[in-house]
Amino acid sequence: MQSYTKNYFKIYATQLLSIFINVLSLVIVIPYLSNDSKIYGIYTLCISFNIFLSYSDIGFLNAGYKYASEYYAKNKKNEEIKIIGFLTFILLIFTLLFAVVIIIFSFYPSWLIKDISTAKDISVAKNLLLLLALFSPNMLIQRILQIIYGVRVQDYILQTILVVVNALKIASVYFFIKNGQCNIIGYFLFCQITALIGLLVGVFLAKRKFSVSFKSIIANTRFSRETYRSIKGLALSSLYITIAWILFYEFDPYAIAKLSGAEAVAYYSVGLTCLAFFRSIFGALFNPFNARFNHFVALKNFEGLANFSKTVICILLPAIMFPTLALSLLSKQFVYTWIGDKYQQSVQIVALLSLCNLFAFINYPAGILSIATKKTKFIYIISTVQIIVYWGGIILFFHKYGYIVFAYFELACFSITSIFYTFFLCDFLQKNIFIFLKELIVPAILPVGLLIFSLLFLRNYLPLEKNKLYLLEVVITAIVSSGASMLLYYFTSPIFKNYINNIFIRIKQSVTNFGGRKIKLL
Repeated sequence: MQSYTKNYFKIYATQLLSIFINVLSLVIVIPYLSNDSKIYGIYTLCISFNIFLSYSDIGFLNAGYKYASEYYAKNKKNEEIKIIGFLTFILLIFTLLFAVVIIIFSFYPSWLIKDISTAKDISVAKNLLLLLALFSPNMLIQRILQIIYGVRVQDYILQTILVVVNALKIASVYFFIKNGQCNIIGYFLFCQITALIGLLVGVFLAKRKFSVSFKSIIANTRFSRETYRSIKGLALSSLYITIAWILFYEFDPYAIAKLSGAEAVAYYSVGLTCLAFFRSIFGALFNPFNARFNHFVALKNFEGLANFSKTVICILLPAIMFPTLALSLLSKQFVYTWIGDKYQQSVQIVALLSLCNLFAFINYPAGILSIATKKTKFIYIISTVQIIVYWGGIILFFHKYGYIVFAYFELACFSITSIFYTFFLCDFLQKNIFIFLKELIVPAILPVGLLIFSLLFLRNYLPLEKNKLYLLEVVITAIVSSGASMLLYYFTSPIFKNYINNIFIRIKQSVTNFGGRKIKLL
């Protein structure tokens, strides 16, 4: 079987750049935008509509991605193009519907936001929504490119383009600042135009490197009864997941805006920004493995899939658990040094939403595995439980505790999901729950204890004043503490230690071979 190790490293190298750019965005852009909490709340609400657009495939994209990956593994390019063309057709229909709905909201922004009243606030909301509608095809192009590059495990090419685009967005913020306030409409327009140019570069490179042209995709952009029949079973379960996920994970800003107003959205969005930041990182960490899961299924190598799944869970545990736990423990110091003490209401939200990602090293691979192996009934159960627990809790407790209940029940749902996924993985790996915990979870107990103890002690000495250098001090403290815990995890986890040692052996062999070729040439 073809090795994709080099591709993984290239993807992670670009992801390191992406993480750095995202951190710069948090440090540079958000403090300017958050100066006016109500305008920031409106901006956040408008931006979050992009998330709805990302789900416009109504579940067919995940199913299509699975089959496109399998066709690529079997070297059936024409079938792959047909799948992508069908997905483009679905995305196009819903992108147009999305644009129409957003244009209607742009004329009546008060339908979305409870306390929007001043002429300035209304003007900002109208213009942002209108621009969002006009540039909605950006998301369509990006989603198609993600399939083309993703099934080939060459995401690093598209990621590099997006890193450059995001760097330009950050650098441009200073051109839109006047008297300490950001021209948020001009900034948003520039971001959309820059993103479109970057995506067009991605289209050009897809044609040049893979001989996959958008012309051939457009030629196959139509409804295909044959394609629909082949993927509808998995697509319908993915559709249910999509609807459930939107109601559980993406609908809270709109509910808070309607129930508590734009300022409440601003406070809650600080936590959502951190959650989305980690979500983008973790999604990138697991994305290369997504295609590989489907490759194993296509080749019916289920033993290899089981071993691969266990390795992925183990090696990514420290990269996920330690940073999210660190942010939760340092939430007050982080928020105060980042955007100031006027956002003190965001501290508890950041702490709770950070913990939602604590067991993402289980949830992500288990979710990918359940789709790859078509466990549709299991998918329905988890999605249903999430909706019932989340909205049931909010309905019962919102009037007494306010919008903070959104964060509490989001954490409750992620915790319950982790339990479901743990038993699912045990069943797939054919391991007793106690053996599973002993091999994968117990080795992390001592490193986690070290992390908690060190941060509970160190946070008493960290600053609580808005300042970029102080923020850097908080971030470095979290990174160093997480790194120390990861070093300890190397000694407590045999699987992780073996994987890291093998990487160093391969690097050493590569250097030796390279040196040998060099001597031979000389």
